[in-house]
Amino acid sequence: MIALSLALIALPLQTADTTAPSAAVESPYTIRSGALELGGTVTVPRDATGRVPVVLIIAGSGPTDRNGNSLMGIRPNSYAQLAWRLAEHGIASLRYDKRGMPGTNGTFDMSKMTLDDFAADARAAAESLARDTWFPASFLGYSEGSSLALIAARAGPPVTAVISVTGLGRPLSVVMREQLARQFDSATLLRYDTAMAQYLRGEPPKDVPPQLGPLFVPINLSFMRSLSSFDPPAAIRVVRQPVLIVQGGRDLQVTVADAERLHAAKPDAQLLIVPLANHVLKRTRSRIGY
Repeated sequence: MIALSLALIALPLQTADTTAPSAAVESPYTIRSGALELGGTVTVPRDATGRVPVVLIIAGSGPTDRNGNSLMGIRPNSYAQLAWRLAEHGIASLRYDKRGMPGTNGTFDMSKMTLDDFAADARAAAESLARDTWFPASFLGYSEGSSLALIAARAGPPVTAVISVTGLGRPLSVVMREQLARQFDSATLLRYDTAMAQYLRGEPPKDVPPQLGPLFVPINLSFMRSLSSFDPPAAIRVVRQPVLIVQGGRDLQVTVADAERLHAAKPDAQLLIVPLANHVLKRTRSRIGY
């Protein structure tokens, strides 16, 4: 049923709808993860009676809020739209702000953060839903959130399933370089390779191409190291829950090959390719986009 719902909701949305449909009822929700409080939104089908299936939406990379919008100005509203479409198909959801976003309270040291810390937030959200008598949640991780879902699902219940949407199937370093190769010449790429190797060793990177400077922020070193060492196929192989892998056929950031690598690592997973969808499952007429 989740697979059918995702197939139905992925393509029709080209614009960033900002208003919940009449079929969805939304309310605020607070997640306590260690010393942090993360703000979230629960979306429930209006005609729901009793407990209904619930999907926990885990955000992708960067400073992203619960609705899928970035502090950097990119506002597709994709997570909110996904929650609304799920509600129209009888499925509840919880989406939440990543730690460090305006919807969070509490302090933490970003220089020490790794993938495991963000995965712990997802785990805390699932456990909170279970305590609040919701139906045990399925994880739905977008992009980097797919990796977080795989990590957080290892401990088993109350997580009942994992849905990887446009998730990495290769090490981040490989995918990043592939993305950069479409934008920069070979000389710039060589400078990037040298600088990234220095950065991950903890050395001040030298001769960083100015346009790539944001990739080498010192405070992000621990997190980048954890991303670079994360092996998605190895992680999905040990997940015991049912897994659904969803990939847009016109995604420029993560490719169908990534989804196929994940599926090869876990053959009993269901693989769903949405041919006309981009990285945020929006319909696109060409491969120009994201």
